[in-house]
Amino acid sequence: MDNLFKNKWFIRIISLLLAVLLWVSINVDDNMDSDSQWFNNTSSVTEVMNDIPLEVQFDSEEYVVTGLPQNVAVSVEGPNSAVAPVVRQQNFTAFVDLNDLGPGTHEVTVQHSGISNQLSVSIEPQVVEVTIEEKESQNFPVTIDLINESQIENEYTVGEAEIDPNEVTITGSSAAIDRVASVKAIIDVGEADATLEDIEAPVKVYDAQGNELNVLLDPTTVDVTVPITRSEKDVPISFEPEGEAPEGMEVDSISSETDSVTISGPNDVLDEIENFEDIPVDVSDVTENETVEVDIPLPEEVSSVEPETVEVEVEVEVEEVTEELQ
Repeated sequence: MDNLFKNKWFIRIISLLLAVLLWVSINVDDNMDSDSQWFNNTSSVTEVMNDIPLEVQFDSEEYVVTGLPQNVAVSVEGPNSAVAPVVRQQNFTAFVDLNDLGPGTHEVTVQHSGISNQLSVSIEPQVVEVTIEEKESQNFPVTIDLINESQIENEYTVGEAEIDPNEVTITGSSAAIDRVASVKAIIDVGEADATLEDIEAPVKVYDAQGNELNVLLDPTTVDVTVPITRSEKDVPISFEPEGEAPEGMEVDSISSETDSVTISGPNDVLDEIENFEDIPVDVSDVTENETVEVDIPLPEEVSSVEPETVEVEVEVEVEEVTEELQ
């Protein structure tokens, strides 16, 4: 055995065999890695993408389109290396092309663009029904719908709302235009205690049954001002003398250039007050014609009165003395 290892040809043959084994081992590993990579790249996978927006290609200046779904589901099948970026980026388009179609109801195929030719693509729904109608525009006045008005405190009054602009242009099919029953801007006034100024309110369009219509609006919003002020009421006033005129004098008349005052307070309280009658004027010290300041009494639960005092002209004259004949 020792002699074999001393033989140089034996050593050379052993070295050659070891080199061949090493070469075979390396090539087998490379081939296995290559086969594995090839298998991964060519194995087929399927991915479904829901809620893909459906785009519509048509002459939007002349026609309106109804009946189409907003979204579709797109399935792609193919090598994972091609499917993965499509699912991740979703930089493709699902669309229907209506450019060669006129008014009427049509069945059209949903198409796609921007997806690699390596992939098999299916879309659900594949065929959709669409109605094409000629476009029509018409102006409509906007009304205000106040909600939660009952939540406003009793001492406030809601005035007539101001709208800018007070009309909008509605665009849609002639059938949709014919269904328009009301055009409203909705304002929530709940618990408001001051005027709502320049509120930007969306405009809604309804049919006779109160269903909202899907039509184009210009503009889509309006500016609304809703006056909300403390409740006020003008009531007439009158006066009467209080006390006895000085001896030898008598009151000829009591008058004022102010014939009414403005009171504010809860609406139910104001509703019960019709006038301020017989406001007392003290004449006990009046010896000649003069103008006196009279305080206006504030009834219970009334918040304020304006003016709080008024000038009253008191005219007096010397009392005639009639002597009795003996």
